[in-house]
Amino acid sequence: MKGQNITTIIVVYNKNVNVSSKWLRIKSYSDVIIVDNSIKKNNNKTFCENNGVKYISMGGNKGLSKAYNKAIEDIEDTDVIVILDDDTDFSDEYFIKLRRALVDYPDVDIFVPIIRGQDGVIYSPNNYRFLKNRLVKDPKNEVHQNKFNAISSCMAIRKRVFDDYRYNEKLFVDEIDHCFCREQRDKGRKFKVLNVEIIQKFHQREKHLEPETILKRERIRVIDIFRHARLMGGRRCVFLAFIKCCGLGVQMGKKSKSIGVMIKIMALSCKLMFHDL
Repeated sequence: MKGQNITTIIVVYNKNVNVSSKWLRIKSYSDVIIVDNSIKKNNNKTFCENNGVKYISMGGNKGLSKAYNKAIEDIEDTDVIVILDDDTDFSDEYFIKLRRALVDYPDVDIFVPIIRGQDGVIYSPNNYRFLKNRLVKDPKNEVHQNKFNAISSCMAIRKRVFDDYRYNEKLFVDEIDHCFCREQRDKGRKFKVLNVEIIQKFHQREKHLEPETILKRERIRVIDIFRHARLMGGRRCVFLAFIKCCGLGVQMGKKSKSIGVMIKIMALSCKLMFHDL
C-alpha cells in the first residue's frame, strides 16, 4: 500500500541474532537492518547474508545514536522507520495496527505503542519532566503533545522526520529518547499512541542488581544525563541533572544493597557538575 514501506532498524549488542526467530518474523511486515554494536565475535553477518537481512557492523559499541544514524543514512527507499532494541519482543499486532494507523493518520509523524515493564507499570509513553517523568496509570490517560515523551524502541517514525534531523551523537544510550522527543516537540511534530501493548524487561527495574553490573550501566546513564542537560543549556539544567543523578545513586545503592554503588554514582555526579566527560 502506498506510503507504507517500512524499514525496521534493530541494534544488537553482544547477541547472536539467530537465537531468536523474531528477526525473521519481522520480515513479514518490513525490511530489516541489523546494526551490530557488539564487541564480541559472532556470526551475525553470515546469518543476515543467508537470510536476506541487511547487516551493518559498527566495529564495536559506538552507542545507539551513531548506530541509528548509520542505518538511517543507509536506507534508500522507505516511508517509515521502526526502531527496535535487541531486548524488545515485538508483537504481530503492533505491525498490523501500525499499518492501519499510517493510513488513518497521515498527519502524524511519530507513532508509539504502550510499553509496560516487567512490574506492570506503563513507562512509555509519558509526560516529560526533567527530574522524573509523569507516568500514565491507564492506557486511556492522555499524554499531552507539548510534553510527549516515549521510549525509542518500538517507535515508528515517518522518514520525512529525518529529512532535516539526525540523532545527537553526543549521547550514548539513556538520554537519546528524551532528547529526540524534546527536539521533535520543538519542531512541532505530531505524536500518536498506538492501541497495542508491549512488555519490555528493564534491567534497572529488577528487584536485585549486582553492584558491579549496575555501576557500569549507571555510569553511562549519569554521563548521558549531564550531557543532555548541557545540550538543553543553562546552569539550572546542570544542577537538576546533579539532583537527579544523586537520586539515582541512592536508588541503585538500595537495589544493589551496596553503599559503594551509591557513593561512586554521587562522586561521579559531583565531578560532572564542573567537568563533562
